Amino acid sequence: MLGVRVLEVSRVVVQLSPYPVPDKAIELSFLDSMFVDFPHLQFIYLFTNTANANFPEIIGSLKSSLTRILPFFHPFAGKLTYIPSATRAVIDCSASAISEGITFIEAESDLDIHSIAKDEVPELESFVQLVPNVTIPELPTVVLAVQVTRFLKGGVALGIAVHHTVGDGKGILHFFEAWASICRTGSVPPGFVPVHNRAVIKYPGDDEIAKEFSRKLAPTLPRITELNHSLQERAHLTRRTFLLDRATIKSWKKQGIHLSPSTFISISARVVATVASVRGLANDDGPFLVGFPVDCRSLWNPPIDDNYTGNCSSPCFARLTASKVAGPDGFIRACAAMKEAVIKSTKEPLVGCKGWPNRSLKFTERVVMFSGSVGHKFYETDFGWGKPDRFKLATLIRDGVVVMVKGKEEGTVEVAVTLYAQHMDAFAKMFLSPFSRI
Repeated sequence: MLGVRVLEVSRVVVQLSPYPVPDKAIELSFLDSMFVDFPHLQFIYLFTNTANANFPEIIGSLKSSLTRILPFFHPFAGKLTYIPSATRAVIDCSASAISEGITFIEAESDLDIHSIAKDEVPELESFVQLVPNVTIPELPTVVLAVQVTRFLKGGVALGIAVHHTVGDGKGILHFFEAWASICRTGSVPPGFVPVHNRAVIKYPGDDEIAKEFSRKLAPTLPRITELNHSLQERAHLTRRTFLLDRATIKSWKKQGIHLSPSTFISISARVVATVASVRGLANDDGPFLVGFPVDCRSLWNPPIDDNYTGNCSSPCFARLTASKVAGPDGFIRACAAMKEAVIKSTKEPLVGCKGWPNRSLKFTERVVMFSGSVGHKFYETDFGWGKPDRFKLATLIRDGVVVMVKGKEEGTVEVAVTLYAQHMDAFAKMFLSPFSRI
């Protein structure tokens, strides 16, 4: 077989009754509209010790619980659709759009799940076979698709493709947690009521800003220009995951103690300084840009419900000089620049938002982009057969993209770094070495 073989493709039907009838369409906020042209995010949960004998039971549990949870999360059951008269995209939640159900793929693989679960994934194409391959030549497209893969040597992978317009990392995690809760216990977490109404994202001229985002970031709608690398480009990249324990993080924060860096900033600054160094930018006085998301739920006036599932993060940018961040004080300089950017964003999270499309970063050797959060508890997602042994994000495979999530153990953080292969060994050696003023 040499890879992954699809056994069956079925549809999970969404049962709307007796739940309230959802809106026929979710009009995307301007924060959602930034991601219309993005490929689906692809999440993978790896369960290395799950026995193959339990596979039919796992399939049944996942399907039945998905049917039950989707009425609470109806945008995830819809389709991202372009409305020419409005010159923008919406999530179509009409009966006709939802009635087709969710694509559910059952597959098997002769790959070794333990190799895939390692910190470094040398064969990225084998890795991405574990999630639904949702290609988008043009809208409409499904928001959600699911794949469950049984490994012949033992173990199970749950791959989930979700379009970014339906939510940010926190919103999507809300969906995963609620689905897992029903699968495991038969009920959603007590007191949890998801909020999908985009009307809570209020900002002067927000409707026109959303249309402008679509015009600038997705000018060919309904045709989509996906941001995925071609197979040829991806062949030159490698991704490695680094597990940082509490002691390591504490030591990094101590190095910048006069700046009082957060866990996120101290880790990010270490990454940025190391990347700039291994890329050989010590003599490059050009700009070095660092991009990362800031959750705006608590920053809005009034604050937005923490259970809001849509996109509610603003892009934050720190600007440095390449040679300085690659120099001996690179870590401190990165800490200071990122902290200053966070302070500004916290005070005015939407300042200059109309110009965000003009600030979209091209992936060059002088750019590092961060995604995720040190507080995202993907490892807490228990569908009923134990917490995952490994969680991975299969998308965002681009040079200089870094994804962070909260680790399995308290106080730990997982950092997944994608770089060109010729830089990875040097990065790993420097990144994990005893602290020096990179």
